[in-house]
Amino acid sequence: MTDERKNNRKLLAFFIVFFVVIAFLAIYGAEHYDAHDETIELENYCKVSDSDLIKDNSSTFVYYITWGGSPTGDAGSWAVYDFLHSNGFNMNGTFTETQSMSGYQYNNTPGLIFNTSYTYSVTYDHRNTIVVPVYLYGENLNNNTTPAAGLKALKADVPPSVYSVVKGYTTEAIVDGPCMPSDNISSIPHINSVTLITGPSGAYLLNGYIVDPADYGNATPEKVLQDVNQNIHDNPINNSMEGLEAYIKDVR
Repeated sequence: MTDERKNNRKLLAFFIVFFVVIAFLAIYGAEHYDAHDETIELENYCKVSDSDLIKDNSSTFVYYITWGGSPTGDAGSWAVYDFLHSNGFNMNGTFTETQSMSGYQYNNTPGLIFNTSYTYSVTYDHRNTIVVPVYLYGENLNNNTTPAAGLKALKADVPPSVYSVVKGYTTEAIVDGPCMPSDNISSIPHINSVTLITGPSGAYLLNGYIVDPADYGNATPEKVLQDVNQNIHDNPINNSMEGLEAYIKDVR
């Protein structure tokens, strides 16, 4: 084979690889939104992808990402618990009752810390739904609980596609009002609580609380747990669980 033919083959191979990469990026970019270009509202679900972030045809995933002493995470944990409990998951021994970090906004919000060694799987709307709790920090924020530390913990616990979306929507997307990414809104910068729901029809992310911690400032974990288990009507928890269910249905 002549040198000219060898060079032509190399050039052809280069162009084939080049166009395959360009096509992949074009498809990926069309399916997954660029957080850098987004302005979002806290406490509202926003669509972040037109396709499943988890290539699993059998399950919908709910990533509940927070930290141990978060009032936002603690308040929202009741909606997550109610969803699992209402759909038949045996919650005995799968959580610890807690109250949020003192000396911080919404002191001592009652909540639950889920044991991350369990697989929280239920059937909802005829489809398997898996709830994945992820905790990025411990009970208190300090100089070491930086966004970088939170992202490091996140990267170790979730698939790359989920990591990329959460990173983008907490450190790049601009929050309407404060006009800054959500990781910098707090007086102690950190990766804040988010809920991400992904299934075959796409993915949604809620940045912030799904249950307002201000509604539970005077409650104890024991009392809230008792009310949820006895199906005592509680609008904030019920409304938040219905929101979860609506978006779980939307991505199925």
